[in-house]
Amino acid sequence: MADTPPPPDRPSEKPTEPTKAPPSEKAPTSEKVPTSKKPAPSEKAPEPASSRAPVPPRGGDAALPLGYAGIIAVLLVVAAIGGGLAIGTIARPSPTPRPTPAPTVAVPTRTPVPTTDPQVFFQQLSAGCATEQGLWVVANGGALLRYDGKDWAQVDSTLRTLTNASCDTGTVYAVGPVGAVLIVDDRARSINAFDVTVEDLRGVAAMSQGAMVVGTQGMVQLLSGGTWQPYASGIEEDLNGLIVFGLESAWVVGSQGISYRLEVAGWRPVKTGVDVTLRAIAGPSIETAVAVGDGGTILALSGLTWTKVESGVDTSLRAVAAVGSTVWTVGDGGVVLTVDGALVTAGTSIPAKPTVVTRVDIGTTCSLTSVFAHGQDIWIVGSRGGVSGVWRLRDGKVAERWGECS
Repeated sequence: MADTPPPPDRPSEKPTEPTKAPPSEKAPTSEKVPTSKKPAPSEKAPEPASSRAPVPPRGGDAALPLGYAGIIAVLLVVAAIGGGLAIGTIARPSPTPRPTPAPTVAVPTRTPVPTTDPQVFFQQLSAGCATEQGLWVVANGGALLRYDGKDWAQVDSTLRTLTNASCDTGTVYAVGPVGAVLIVDDRARSINAFDVTVEDLRGVAAMSQGAMVVGTQGMVQLLSGGTWQPYASGIEEDLNGLIVFGLESAWVVGSQGISYRLEVAGWRPVKTGVDVTLRAIAGPSIETAVAVGDGGTILALSGLTWTKVESGVDTSLRAVAAVGSTVWTVGDGGVVLTVDGALVTAGTSIPAKPTVVTRVDIGTTCSLTSVFAHGQDIWIVGSRGGVSGVWRLRDGKVAERWGECS
């Protein structure tokens, strides 16, 4: 191993003297390091854990390791919490649901057997008419009946007495005592009730944009644009029936054989030549119509002239309908008559043919109060006491019958 040469001589280093602080500045004071505090004479220092003598377990006890005991304690806490939650869920009452509000519009109640249901035909039916959607009949006790071509249904939506009705393509207008008016939208199945006057309303005619109603003490009311308004003044007689062709074209008939024609200047009285109560009027135009009334009265109109037609009966005729060139009228005792030749040819004063009155037997003696056409059929409504009936006629014969009226 080669010898290592000695290191070269280093220059001697002069020891560095500490820098003295300026006279105006004090030397920095060194911070004291915290030291452990000795216990006070009254305090006893804690003994080390290793110096404590272990306590032996009692006989029969098994000591659990600390880890197992902790796990068991946690499980007990979780079980207690879970049990409390479970008990709380069971004990908590279910919320009470809010009651469902009753509909404002009555829902028709199906009648499984139309001929025996007392709610349908064991009441006094008074009038009927037809919309494009169905056939409607009103009752003197306030009920509304609807027939859809298969089943009858009763709509219990009003307690008002209804005595007459008229329909357009989708709306039913019904009237009764003390100004009662009921309007049924057959498309929307909604019903609205009005009290338009204190007078009893006895007749109603549907119009393209509303309706016209008539009643006691010369009452005439017009529904136009959603508003009811008086539409006559100076008429004192009770009015029972009407036909309307426009706001300035109509006929009304009533007590004491009166008739009034509505013109541009107002209501014009036209003499009929009779003094009995006229109850209904029907016709295709302002120039030709037929009016019927008490004592079997039938009057045929041509222009401004009324002519009496011999009916062959002396009972009250209560309703009339013009179907083509034929007029149908019904009345007390089950009387049904057809009148041919009473309506004049359009544009002339000549009847279409000689007047012929024919009686039609529908097998009842009940009082018949309404007649109207629907499709190819003639419909008749009648009652006696607490029972009633509806008849459907085709080609002059009874095709179908409902109710207990015989």
